Amino acid sequence: MKFPVLNRSPLFSGLDESEIESLLESVNYRVRFYHAGAVAALSGEEILSVMIVISGSIKGEMTDLAGRTIKIEDVNPPQALASAFIFGTGAKYPVNVIANVDSELLIIGKADYLKLMRNDGRILSNYLTVVCNKALFLSGRLRFLSFHTIKGKLAHYLSSLPGAASGRVMIDRTQQELSEFFGVTRPSLARALGEMEKEGLIAVERPEVRLLDPKGLSGLSNV
Repeated sequence: MKFPVLNRSPLFSGLDESEIESLLESVNYRVRFYHAGAVAALSGEEILSVMIVISGSIKGEMTDLAGRTIKIEDVNPPQALASAFIFGTGAKYPVNVIANVDSELLIIGKADYLKLMRNDGRILSNYLTVVCNKALFLSGRLRFLSFHTIKGKLAHYLSSLPGAASGRVMIDRTQQELSEFFGVTRPSLARALGEMEKEGLIAVERPEVRLLDPKGLSGLSNV
């Protein structure tokens, strides 16, 4: 199979390799390579195709009114970029799309993707599922970004990690990655972590964090 990574793509769920390959052969597509740091799409640019990450990693980020860059999400193989927006009226990219590392994108135009949906109902069903899941993700991300303090964001993030109920979580991001995710500077994030330790809310034992005061953390994330 030319693109074996598509076996794991939510857009092609339930299809085997031969079915995916046959469907792709029925439409026009192209593959584009982007060096690390290259811009694949700009915020406000019209969405003309479905773009699926087949290697590397892509990020979506935006700049707020204060000029701070906020990372919305990382998109890794075999996820699609802006899939929830492609068929909207006047659909445009809501964020800047930038390669984290050298990456390749499989690009299928709107008309050809519609053809895939008509050729196999599973493609349509998968697309609807992806759109619904994306809507849930974005609503959660908006709620997260609405927290006014870094401590509130940290409390919400830590409480949402696997193992939070047991009082121990593993952070799978560096401080730099977390600061980008939160839309704050690294020193500000480090200062907030230090303050939360002094207040007895958490204990940082890298890469593990113990949640010492779940009630106090809940109070921060509900502000």
